[in-house]
Amino acid sequence: MGTRVYVGRLSWDCRERDLERFFKGYGRIREILIKNGFGFVEFDDYKDADDAVYELNGKELLGERVILEIARGPVRRTGGRLGFRRRGSWLDKYGPPTRTEYRLIVENLSSKVSWQGDMHLPFDGLIRC
Repeated sequence: MGTRVYVGRLSWDCRERDLERFFKGYGRIREILIKNGFGFVEFDDYKDADDAVYELNGKELLGERVILEIARGPVRRTGGRLGFRRRGSWLDKYGPPTRTEYRLIVENLSSKVSWQGDMHLPFDGLIRC
């Protein structure tokens, strides 16, 4: 089992590849988990994780001075899997969702239609509200 590093004060725009670049040169990374404003990076080796914390704590990443600590407690498991996001996920490809000034209003649907799964209509463009 590896050693997890807590990464605090992460920019909301931070992606997995940003953390990979930030920790480059500090050993092999097993997994990366990013939440809103914080995350965890799991290293193969404790010494690599400790070196990264010592050298990078308080450094700037995407305009934020991050806080690094060796994580306490066990890795949380969900359904037998590590609680980490796998590389190549949807979030890595498209980034985190962002709020925009646009809304989509759908009216006059049949009660037999579910907006969650049955809406496969082509859009000619967005309507600004």
